[in-house]
Amino acid sequence: MNETTDTHGSTEEPNGGLRHRASFSQTGTTDSTSGAEGSNTQAPSTKNGSEDVRTIRVLRPVYSQSAFDTLYEHTMPEEKTVKDHVHHTWRKRCACSSECFKAFLLQLFPFVGIMRQYKFPLWLISDIVAGITVGIMNLPQGMAYALVSGLPSIHGLYASFFPPLVYFFFGSSRHISIASAAVASLLVGSFVDKQTANWTPSTSLLNNSTDNTSLENEMTCNVDTTDYQECVDFKINLVVALTLLAGCWQLLQGILRLGFITNYLSDPLVSGFTTGAACHVFSSQIKHVFGVSVKTVPSPFKLISFYIQFFPALPQTNLTALIMSAICILTLVLIKECINARFKSKMKVPIPAELLVVIGGTVVCYFVKLDEVYDLVVVGDIPTGIPHPSIPPAKYFGEVVLDSLVVAIVAFSINLSMAKILAKPHGYTIDANQELVAYGLSNVVGGFFTAFASGASMSRSCVQESAGGKTQVASIIASGFILIVILAAGPLFKTLPRCVLASIIIVALKGMFLQVKDLKRLWKISKFDFAIWIVTFLGVVILNVDYGLMIGVGFSLLTVVFRTQWPYTCLYGRVPHSDIYRDSNIYKAVEEIPGIKIFHFESSLYYANAEHFRSKLYAATGCDPGLLKAKQMKSKEKREALEKERQKEEKKRQKAEKRTGNGVSNGAMIGQSKEVLTLEIEDIRPEDNVATEGVVHGEPPPQPDIHHIIIDCSAITFIDAVGIKVLKQVLSEYKEVNIQVVLAHCRAQLSDMLHKNGFIEDHGRDVVCLMVHDAVLMALADDLDLLKKLEDDTLITSHSPEIEMAEESTNDMEDTRM
Repeated sequence: MNETTDTHGSTEEPNGGLRHRASFSQTGTTDSTSGAEGSNTQAPSTKNGSEDVRTIRVLRPVYSQSAFDTLYEHTMPEEKTVKDHVHHTWRKRCACSSECFKAFLLQLFPFVGIMRQYKFPLWLISDIVAGITVGIMNLPQGMAYALVSGLPSIHGLYASFFPPLVYFFFGSSRHISIASAAVASLLVGSFVDKQTANWTPSTSLLNNSTDNTSLENEMTCNVDTTDYQECVDFKINLVVALTLLAGCWQLLQGILRLGFITNYLSDPLVSGFTTGAACHVFSSQIKHVFGVSVKTVPSPFKLISFYIQFFPALPQTNLTALIMSAICILTLVLIKECINARFKSKMKVPIPAELLVVIGGTVVCYFVKLDEVYDLVVVGDIPTGIPHPSIPPAKYFGEVVLDSLVVAIVAFSINLSMAKILAKPHGYTIDANQELVAYGLSNVVGGFFTAFASGASMSRSCVQESAGGKTQVASIIASGFILIVILAAGPLFKTLPRCVLASIIIVALKGMFLQVKDLKRLWKISKFDFAIWIVTFLGVVILNVDYGLMIGVGFSLLTVVFRTQWPYTCLYGRVPHSDIYRDSNIYKAVEEIPGIKIFHFESSLYYANAEHFRSKLYAATGCDPGLLKAKQMKSKEKREALEKERQKEEKKRQKAEKRTGNGVSNGAMIGQSKEVLTLEIEDIRPEDNVATEGVVHGEPPPQPDIHHIIIDCSAITFIDAVGIKVLKQVLSEYKEVNIQVVLAHCRAQLSDMLHKNGFIEDHGRDVVCLMVHDAVLMALADDLDLLKKLEDDTLITSHSPEIEMAEESTNDMEDTRM
């Protein structure tokens, strides 16, 4: 074949005979370096008149998948037995060498690698400033979130001291702030509220009263109870057991490398969950703002029950608490929104608004005696010193197994998301499994010292970053500040009003409530993600935190089933002047190739959607092989019945002629033979023959309008045994009605599955093509006129022997004339 050589040259194929030729041109410009073929290529016109449209024309063979694999030495991955996998994993994980042991230690203690890069003293100054800032925030937030957890305020300080110290050694994030957190505190408080409903006072406590029966009826234990030390100790034991077991769950997941589990908690699910949780936190603190007492019974409709009792109690509002809360909230909003946010670029360190309202509220309450005169509820006695490590009785652990698992997974998921967000701008990565180990050890150590489950706070983490924090050294400084308060300054906050802490929590929930803005974005991106957010949020708000989380996870997984069980299907058409095939429902300019249907299936093919695949294929192509075959069988039966009727009539006619012939003399018969023969020849006309044949043979059998169906498998990433079975049935059914089904654009894993299941051996090597265009050209191999027309119109030309011979003959004739 004579070819015009362009500047891009040509390459020899490995099989020796086929060449690929590619040339490029740009419409509207003169390209002196382009070859003859490239310069003659016409690019499709654009509606906006743009001229910078590059075109490409390629000459290559038409490949079936088997031919392509053979030509380019496709090798299937070696299959390993379970024994081989275990042996390989054992050698990889348990091989011991100095380098391996060193890498293990560096992975287990990320702070070693971080401190090696520490820029002293530049980073130390920044970490000190950030640490003091975060420590100041930890003080009021820790005390406030302890109330949410149902514990005395001092335990919030323990949660702000011990976990950050442990995370410094084992955590891989340099900017996250680990201490008390809203969601973790709410989960703990929800568990405490549920368990305290079954609390009963001991006999020794009842003996202190003369009227045991009335005292037992009046004694209640809930999240807010601080009057009975026995109830407080009961709650502490529950929380410590929950925290210890949650830490053990996280540590176990980290050792087993199960960090991927949090992938099932999608961002819309976490956003909806935390927003719903914020509603519960807000509701748990609003009663302190108004200074009213509301008793609720833990139930699936806890929030609804709370407001049913809260609104009738508003007439008993403590005006002192309400006024102080309003002043605190207004102060916090003004400082945070009008000063810190507006002058963020000019301020090295933000104004510690929370600490200011805590100090102000404590001082005012102390000198004015608000707790004594106006019955304002205060924090009360705060012990000093580090608590002795202890473990609660074993009976408490059996009650917290499932709840601790929920706390472990949810808290870790939120922490990991924050850590990744903060790590991205600074160019380092977060190891999910190592984070599990760090959070697990933080909770285990914190649990030994009566701290509740810790977590990351986005507000504190952002402040730590914006204040110049470079590493977790800032957390060490913050813990040092909290240690001073624990050892000496704790009693100074004895008169701190609870309404001040409630105000701090309510203002801190602003960021969580603003996640409602995600709904507009999710609606535009994915209706499924929008539904996940709404369902999770409503489940948490209407039912409860734990029930809402289960509903959210279940619905999220259900949407995955919905998307794969009823995936989108369509017919593809060819984009004019190209080998590109696109959805005919979206691209109206695409053209359908006569006699060929190209079916696209946007999902993996497995047992749940196999029948959906079959029914959509029949509907899209307009050809149900079962119905078509039934019509053909019916037509065949009709023809056979007509044939039998014709034969029956023929026999009757022959018998009649035989009876008539016996009564006629031989002489008369011979005399009339010439005349009869002449009449019979004259009476038989061609149109009578055709009509007779139509009566005898009946109507022709119904034939389909298509001869090939091409299934685009580019979106099929996985196929199981049921999917392969359906594919085999589809090919066999269409083959019975003379329609050839071809698979195109199969991924490597799909091709391997087809080989393993004997699909290629049963249906031939040409049943799977490399690309959709290859399948189209192979389908048109018998229609040379249409094939030539298609190749003249497309910018990618096939290597067809028939067309090549025709082109060579034409070129030879032109050379002879010259």
